[in-house]
Amino acid sequence: MIISTRLLGWGLAAAVASSLASPARAATQMPTALSMLVGQWTCTYTGPKGTAKSTYTIKKVGDLWVEGGGENGAYGGHPANTAMFEFGFDPKKQLYISMGGDTLPGDYGISTAPGSSTATTMTFVNNYPEDPTHERDLWHYTKTAIVVNSTWVEKGKAMTSKTVCMPG
Repeated sequence: MIISTRLLGWGLAAAVASSLASPARAATQMPTALSMLVGQWTCTYTGPKGTAKSTYTIKKVGDLWVEGGGENGAYGGHPANTAMFEFGFDPKKQLYISMGGDTLPGDYGISTAPGSSTATTMTFVNNYPEDPTHERDLWHYTKTAIVVNSTWVEKGKAMTSKTVCMPG
């Protein structure tokens, strides 16, 4: 017991010494699109099965990540639900990552979009779970709105929807 405690102590001491000896990392600036997401949003979704209103609150959780959640309204046969999500940016791969879900069974996913840290328009493609509808979401960010145009195939028919989010 004493030997393992000493080894643990030495291991921790070595880790601390190593972190003190290594150079400090430069601060990373939050990508433009992520910084534009931070705040309160009211969104209107219009699609082939109806219209829904949603509200979200998004906060910064790091230089490369934001997280949020809110309430999605009902439309067509889709019931109202509570959503939660995270958006991030991988500077090495120049890739945005979106992970999210809601309180409905099976309603979750991970999407990615290539883009630089200054991008304000990007196309997210669903990566997981496998997406037989081939959904594509074109996001366009401005200081006053976020617009998402989506396309997918449902029962062999091309479908589209539009979501417009405004501050507040």
